Amino acid sequence: MQLNQLALAHFRSYDSKLIKFDYPTTIIVGPNAAGKTSIIEAIHLLASGDSLRATKIEQMIGFEQELARVKGKVQASDDEVTLEVILTRGEVQGKKVQKRIFSINDTRRAKRKFVGQLLTVVFRPEDMRLVEGSKRRRRDFMDIPLSLIDSEYLRAVNTYGKALTKRNRLLTQIREGLMPRETLTFWTLTVLKHGQIIQKKRQQFLDFFKSVDFPVPFSVEYDSSLMTEERMEKYAEREIAAGHTLIGPHKDDLIVKLAVETEASGEERRDIALYGSRGQQRMGVLWLKTCELSFLEHETQEKPLLLLDDVLSELDDSHQQLVLNLLDGNQTIITTASFETAQEIHQERAGSVIIKLDANS
Repeated sequence: MQLNQLALAHFRSYDSKLIKFDYPTTIIVGPNAAGKTSIIEAIHLLASGDSLRATKIEQMIGFEQELARVKGKVQASDDEVTLEVILTRGEVQGKKVQKRIFSINDTRRAKRKFVGQLLTVVFRPEDMRLVEGSKRRRRDFMDIPLSLIDSEYLRAVNTYGKALTKRNRLLTQIREGLMPRETLTFWTLTVLKHGQIIQKKRQQFLDFFKSVDFPVPFSVEYDSSLMTEERMEKYAEREIAAGHTLIGPHKDDLIVKLAVETEASGEERRDIALYGSRGQQRMGVLWLKTCELSFLEHETQEKPLLLLDDVLSELDDSHQQLVLNLLDGNQTIITTASFETAQEIHQERAGSVIIKLDANS
């Protein structure tokens, strides 16, 4: 699988931009505000249907524009597939339209059929806090690759999220005496059904990590807020009092552990978010990203596109080399503000090209 071309129209700061990816490694270099991350965001949008950073669709549309277009040509086996996402503010030429319109080869498709035509693994500076940052960051780490390749998982996540919102609203209404408790049954069964699907597949995803080779002995523990009928009944009164759902996948977490030899007890596994050094935490992030890349390749028999968004500046030489080792066999797009870094990578890696952006790109 390879991205051959990317075309942007009124996307972020780009009125129009065409980039051809003729080499295995493309290094995009330019100052801050040149639009490097917007290119990474656009590619990820073609893969997942979602933005890496926008909280609203309108944020991706150029100033005073009604819509934006992101179009990519993807080589899959012997066929080239054209993917396109049109983003709108909900109205075009006075007519109400969808805010996101997906198409494959100029034929409209539902998001669930669009997602996964392109596989990406994104590595950003924000990911450096994956190990010790918020739980939400680690849940996203599980959700993104699973949603790319598993339509049942994507459907379960979307249905669970909508049902959770409705159930929480209803819990508040029951607490205030505005609705009878019996009205909760349908939404409880809905979040239970889809929550169990999510947690089963998250566990399978993390179990795969045991098979990934890595120079440091890391392991991962799935800290799941288990959903069962018994637990839902147990927490019912507390949930009504709180006005929101207290258990389920939206509370899940994962814990990265490092095997350490001790004189007292031999080998023990320590939570590196609590007891690891800064270097160990960063190494743990590299391990997680390595596992994500390996998982997608194993499940699809395709090489995902690796997107490194200005992440090398956050790493020392040894960690940089580990990241660059991931490039072997994968099409890679790297962004950096350092022309010196871009030149070093270009000189070290055959089959690479540098694309320069300026602040007005």
